[in-house]
This record gives sequence, structure tokens and C-alpha cells, in this order.
Amino acid sequence: MRVTVDDLRKAFESEVGRRWTAGQWVRWLNASSVLQGQTFRNVVLIRLQLPDALWVGDREAWQRRGRQVVRGQSGIRVVTGERRTDRVVGSVQGHGVGTLWDVSQTEGRPVLLPSVDAGSGVTPRRLLEALTSVAGGLGYGVREQELAPEAGGSVTDVRRRRIILDADLDVPSASVALAHEVAHLRMHKLSSGQVCGGLSELEAESVAYTVLARFGCPMDGSSSGRLFAAARGVGRKPSARLVETLGGRVVSAAGRLIKDTGQKLTRSGSRREAEIWAHADLGRDDLGPRM
Repeated sequence: MRVTVDDLRKAFESEVGRRWTAGQWVRWLNASSVLQGQTFRNVVLIRLQLPDALWVGDREAWQRRGRQVVRGQSGIRVVTGERRTDRVVGSVQGHGVGTLWDVSQTEGRPVLLPSVDAGSGVTPRRLLEALTSVAGGLGYGVREQELAPEAGGSVTDVRRRRIILDADLDVPSASVALAHEVAHLRMHKLSSGQVCGGLSELEAESVAYTVLARFGCPMDGSSSGRLFAAARGVGRKPSARLVETLGGRVVSAAGRLIKDTGQKLTRSGSRREAEIWAHADLGRDDLGPRM
């Protein structure tokens, strides 16, 4: 059966319209933390077609890793970016349909699964140190200080170029708060004394959740509660376009922060961790087509 880009667009819109809840948003974030290198729309489409997918690639990508698609396995259809030549305007960017297969649909040489192994040995303390190093690369120092409850555990002082974490936070909560503030710095134009809210709050909380999920350091109850509350603030039936825009921004920002944090962990970690992160990063170019 021939599948078109329009078919996939309609499937995405139907899935988002039918399933949107704060809980489903979190499940999509979990999927995006595993399916690195995929757009948010493709994450939704992959989960719709194969809910347990862990690591996807096209036929050629699996062959390069010494694996073959098992005969009779149905491919996963996704939207790809493709470049074509127009006789009038020359080279233009368009969209096409690509076919991927999950690692569970292949056989051959054993592979290390980034989605399973990438977080091995990453403690909340080491994750906090790596995120602190990432913040330093942006020109912001990180310090602890007692904060008022309304600060939500952290605040960014743009004028003094520092991120302040509440001294009462434990290490896992401090990691969440720091990832949240770094996401704000990269995604939003901040001003001193600004209290985040609305869509910017949802984006920052979602990036922090995705990053911690990728490194195997899940949020505690209060942090995940803030994420659920922010997601509910979008409304009961947001448009598919709004959800795709939000998802796209979150997946892109989280992917960058995961990569940067992983590199900091590699430099300070064991040889085993270096091998894991080198493997996971290489996967971005051979996990199959993506927009």
C-alpha cells in the first residue's frame, strides 16, 4: 500500500487530537529520549506504528552495522527531508516518505543499545556536574543559595550571568532545576527577575525531563508534578500544529543538551562511558531519514 506524506500528516494529527493529555505528552517525551535524531512528528508516528521501538534505522543503516532486516517485517513509515532539483528554481527542499525498522526487527551482529546502556553509571551528582559545565560554556556560573518558595527551586540572574539553585534541593532535584534553567537560556530571551510561565515553562520543564530520562535519572514527584501542570496549561484540545511546534522545539533543544552533556560526561568518565557515548552520538547520522 502506497503511503504519502499527506497520509502521515493526517495520521499524526489524528493521533495528537485523539490522545492528547498531560500523561501522553510525557510518554512522547520518554519516546523522544530513546529515539534520538528523530523529529517529534516522527517520534509520534513511530510509536503509533511500533509502540516498543527502541532504535530505528533504514535498511542501509542496519547493513552498515552488520545487521539485516528480518524477512517479512513491516517497515515503519516516517516523514523525511529530501532535496530535489526543480528545472526553474534549482535545488529545493521537500518532504518524502522513508521506511525504518526497529532493532527488534533485525538480526546479525550484536549492537550496543544507546537507549538502554547510555545512562549506565551516570549518577545524579555526575549529571549535575556535567550540566554545570554546560552552563559554564554559556557563560553562566552556578551557585547555591536559599531561595523563596515562589522561585520554584532555581532562578537565572541574567545581569550577573549566574544560575542560582535553592540550597535546600537534593542532588537529583538540583539536576532538574539546572537543566530547566539551561533550557531557558537556549530557548528563550530572559530578563532579570522574570518568572517563567505558560508555554516557555512547559518547554523548559519538558527539555529537563527529556534530558534526565535519557541519562537514566528520572524526576522526583514534585518536579514531574510541575511538568504535568505545565502540560495541562496548554488546554484540553490543543491544535496539532501547536503540539507539533512545541514538540519540535523541545526535541531539538533536548537533543542538543543531551549531546553537550554527554560529551562532558565522556571527558570526565570512564572508558566504558566514553565508548557508550561515542556510539550513541554516531547513531545520529545513521538512525534513518529525518526532517
